[in-house]
Amino acid sequence: MSNLQQFVVETQFKPDDSIAVNKSREIETVTSVNPDGNHIKAHSPVETVIGALGSCFLINLQRYFNEKGKEISDKDVQIILTGYRDPQIPKLVKIDYEVKVNSGLDFNEEDLKKFMESSSTTYKTLQGNVDISGKVMKLETLN
Repeated sequence: MSNLQQFVVETQFKPDDSIAVNKSREIETVTSVNPDGNHIKAHSPVETVIGALGSCFLINLQRYFNEKGKEISDKDVQIILTGYRDPQIPKLVKIDYEVKVNSGLDFNEEDLKKFMESSSTTYKTLQGNVDISGKVMKLETLN
């Protein structure tokens, strides 16, 4: 197990703001810990998990195109994720995603989808615990 990467996150409670401050590598992120589940300045923990999947997909999109000698910009990619939580369990039970990529980058949608999923740490962590389905689409232009 000596090859394992280690990630250390310190979580501090800020009750006056109803947030948790997560610190790792001198970087801070904020998560809502509002018991009602709503916060105007912070994502919920579930939104954070869903966003982590989108970020991980983006990392692997960059890797995929870098291996082909291409760079992607913010205008080349759009990722939309929708999560579904069952409050009775409580559990995040489903995530649907759409990855829209500029068709000018010349790629195969199914190959890119397989690469993103097989290379994503977050996808593999959630897989088997959350129903994840999605598609990759070519678009002529992105907004």
